[in-house]
Amino acid sequence: MAWQAARDTLRRTEEALMATNIIPRTPEEITPEYLNTAARRLLGDERARVSSLRLGQSEPFAYPKFGNKSFDVIEFDYECSRGSGSSRMILRRRAPRDAVSTLIGDTQHRELLAFKTGLLDQLPATFHHPYLDVIHDAAHGQYWAFLEDVSADMARLGIVEALPDETIRLILSHLAAFHARFWQRDDVLSQPWLMSLRTPVDSWYRLIVETIDNVPEPAEATRYMHAQWPWLADGITNLLGSLEPETRRLIEGLFREPDRLLRAIDGMPLTLCHYDFDNRNLGFRHGPDGPQTVVIDWEIVGVGLASADVGRFLTYQNPPNVPELLEHYLDELERGLGHGIDRAEWYKGFEIVAVAIWQIVGFLFGAMVASPEAPVPEDQREGMRQRVYADVASVERMARKWLS
Repeated sequence: MAWQAARDTLRRTEEALMATNIIPRTPEEITPEYLNTAARRLLGDERARVSSLRLGQSEPFAYPKFGNKSFDVIEFDYECSRGSGSSRMILRRRAPRDAVSTLIGDTQHRELLAFKTGLLDQLPATFHHPYLDVIHDAAHGQYWAFLEDVSADMARLGIVEALPDETIRLILSHLAAFHARFWQRDDVLSQPWLMSLRTPVDSWYRLIVETIDNVPEPAEATRYMHAQWPWLADGITNLLGSLEPETRRLIEGLFREPDRLLRAIDGMPLTLCHYDFDNRNLGFRHGPDGPQTVVIDWEIVGVGLASADVGRFLTYQNPPNVPELLEHYLDELERGLGHGIDRAEWYKGFEIVAVAIWQIVGFLFGAMVASPEAPVPEDQREGMRQRVYADVASVERMARKWLS
């Protein structure tokens, strides 16, 4: 298959580089020759050659930033079939382990595998990803991604801006094409390194329960995450302590017995999910074949219900016409699939997955807001707190609906 051939080509290229010992181990060791592979992909020209490069520091992501990542700007000069010029790319360096990778059970660095295996190159033309080349070398603890600079595309949407209705509809159409492409594709979804909603249970859910119960000797993952985020235990305690008793019992029960909800979605159609599909990770551009949604940060790419991405996007946007937009997405999904789906089942999965994802992303956000020591700008804390409690009310309603 095409994606397997791409994976084999990337593996052979990596092996050849390792054999000649020219893989850079620090940014300062990057040579123009090494950048040729990434530059050729960026420029769309197999004859391109990097002639010189310059390194600088970058912080392309605004608050909040949870993981341990560092970024370098690489400006370079090149020669290609169209002539000579200058361009730039971003080097994203991840630690072998941080609190985020521990929370989501990412021991294999999924985003790099998604590129190395050729999975990202199977995305429909309505999506664009920025990955140009990667170094995935566990022996050296080296997890690098060379990325196209898509900051201009990201700025077209903005991190916090409310998008116009037509833009929301277009992005949902692009998302539907993505989900349709991988709908029940066992050859893709069977990859063992992909995330599922069950993946964080062993680390994140256990951390919550051990923190609530004040376990004297918690699991190693719990100790590690508390060390990385010293504010976390205080935030968990404060958030739960602020809830009404019945609401607290429900929320705690979700963490103690996660299968109560997850069993309810067993057997529903699965597809590939981005799992962090909101404005912070989206941009927009006009590609050679029409408008494209630019999608970055694939570190929790995984298997799940399509509603995971739809719910994340619409919850972040919070438009006034959600029911209408959901029907638009489902129309587009069925058009991409070429057949209808069970919409009642899809809507049931939509609400259950919304609860499951809130247990991870929403609860972490709420704990952060609830801790005075967490890195939250004080002028934003009250507005963020109001959002947290609105989400808690929504989660409680949906959980009681499907647990009763």
